[in-house]
Amino acid sequence: MTKILSSGVPQRIVRDTQAFQLVAIVEGAAANTQFINNLQVVGQQRRAIAELRQKAASLPKNATNEERSSLQAQINQLDARLTANMAFMSKNYGYSVKHNYLLLPVYSALLKKAVNDAGAPVDDESKATLVAEFHTSDSYDQLQALRQRAAILASDSTKRVEFEAVKAELIEKYAFDLNSHYILQVRKGALYATVAA
Repeated sequence: MTKILSSGVPQRIVRDTQAFQLVAIVEGAAANTQFINNLQVVGQQRRAIAELRQKAASLPKNATNEERSSLQAQINQLDARLTANMAFMSKNYGYSVKHNYLLLPVYSALLKKAVNDAGAPVDDESKATLVAEFHTSDSYDQLQALRQRAAILASDSTKRVEFEAVKAELIEKYAFDLNSHYILQVRKGALYATVAA
């Protein structure tokens, strides 16, 4: 599922004065989706444990032993699941809670979501249309920079002409319409962990 070394992917990068070291390459759209979902689950579990511990600590002194035991049982159960998930993340991705991480889409695709009969976007990737591919993280970053520029310009009525030019560039280069909905499908991701600069 993961590889540590890959040609064309830098071993070390610096973003906003923070240094990151490559720890894994996640190959394939399904593997990247699973990895991102795993990160979300681990994050939710960590937040839920913190909330339960806070709730247990703030129980009134007259709380029953049953209330305290119930909260502790919930904490223990969630902590066991988190421990198992963290072991899986560590084994398969080199993931550790001691670091902050950055996932760069080395190779990705921009998919325009299909719409249903009511005109609402459909989240099913299999129904989406491929509109652009990015073969480097830099090419994806260029799209993101244009999108951010468009968002800034959209809020300034004195920059309407420049905003329209950026919208046109997004459509011309990436078939990206600001009024549509998209899915970024990461097909190859580089996972970096923070290191001392």
